[in-house]
Amino acid sequence: MNGVINKNKQTVRKKPEKRRKSITTWKYVFAATLMMLVNILLGLFLSGKSGEAMKTLISARMLDITNTAADMIDGDILKNITPEDAGTPEYEEIMEVLTHFQDNIELKYIYCIQDKGNKNFVFGIDPTPVDPGEFGAPVVFTEALFSASRGKAAADMVSYSDEWGSFYSAYSPVFDSEGNVAGIIAVDFDKTWYDSYVNRFLWTTVLIVTVSLAVGVALVIMFTSNTRKRISRVNSQLGGLADNFTRLMTEVRNMSGSGDDPSVFETEDNYTAQDDIEAIQHRIIILQDELYSLLASVRHQAFTDSMTGVRNKSAYIEREREISLRIKKGSAAFTVVIFDVNGLKKVNDSLGHAYGDMLLKDAADILIAVYGSDRVYRVGGDEFIAIINSLSEDEIQTSISRFDYHIAAENAKEKPYGQTFAVSRGYAIFRPGIDSDYQDVFRRADHMMYQDKAAYYRTHGDRRRRQEGS
Repeated sequence: MNGVINKNKQTVRKKPEKRRKSITTWKYVFAATLMMLVNILLGLFLSGKSGEAMKTLISARMLDITNTAADMIDGDILKNITPEDAGTPEYEEIMEVLTHFQDNIELKYIYCIQDKGNKNFVFGIDPTPVDPGEFGAPVVFTEALFSASRGKAAADMVSYSDEWGSFYSAYSPVFDSEGNVAGIIAVDFDKTWYDSYVNRFLWTTVLIVTVSLAVGVALVIMFTSNTRKRISRVNSQLGGLADNFTRLMTEVRNMSGSGDDPSVFETEDNYTAQDDIEAIQHRIIILQDELYSLLASVRHQAFTDSMTGVRNKSAYIEREREISLRIKKGSAAFTVVIFDVNGLKKVNDSLGHAYGDMLLKDAADILIAVYGSDRVYRVGGDEFIAIINSLSEDEIQTSISRFDYHIAAENAKEKPYGQTFAVSRGYAIFRPGIDSDYQDVFRRADHMMYQDKAAYYRTHGDRRRRQEGS
């Protein structure tokens, strides 16, 4: 009898152990399945966001090129150019500017467009050496082109095709001395090249989602059979996925110009997992964090001026839209300060654009020191705008005094571009109940800046028009 009792006691002790093992296994299965679903939803969300951010980044780069080229062309000359002017100094001057961009920047074509009215546009000067657009031949209409004809630079978000191929294009207006659109500068980027950059991020995200799905399915199967052996294999595969993702982030770092700083994306991971399951969970969490970092990095690139480090025209437009909404809600309070670098055209013409870039970088560094990089925007070749919280007149004067102090310090140094460093400025404070929109404040600041610029050129013996550069 004692033997039977002992046998029964042993049987009773074994049953709870089996239940505990079963419960633990299903907990792991449930946790793995839940993380799989989260990864899928996160991947689908980030794939769309990263694609949008990448398009914004490329479009901003395209507009930087067209805006720079448009700033270098005299609108009073461009509006009167005809095919019969070929060979004249005016004609060749425009050809030289366009050819410089054609030969030195990664683009397909750059050319001038004339607006014939009623949404009819034709080719103007085209420096393409082989098969250029014929002067007066029709140009494919796009909404971005129409926007440029109304005075606002824009880039195609949808490709179009013509006899030369399929392209995404950016368009910038060239203004004459009266402020009218005298012509349009267009830059074409090959559709295959453009789409490859966008699709690279999309397909990488899809790959991560696909692999995550495969890993999740594998987890469910592996936990029900040969758990430890197969989970070790999954752990190894995740390590390879992490390596691929690191290479992708390295490419993003190189595009942003931070390739010499490995700390931008890399972080030390001293975590030691207790088993393969815990290691997998940790790596998935790390990948999720890095996906967010990647999206943040792409967004930063899309809204940062690569040369000066301040925010770019796209960021400025978004900020203007945000302020306009606040004005409508009655919660706006801000000050606009406009800066325009004097003498940039002279440096570009006499020493070259590399020295002009040095001048712009010095100006940006001073603005960053006074206002911070997140509140300063480069909106044109030599024009910067600081948008800050509403300040009193005394506070604004204090900030401008700090700016002048930095200017004086820079002028005490020997500069490679060899001229006195000067920046015209103007400001305006938002007046609730008086200013109906952001442009009211901008126009007052812009008017003050041009008065300051006119005073500067009167004392320096240079009365050039606005459109001729700074």
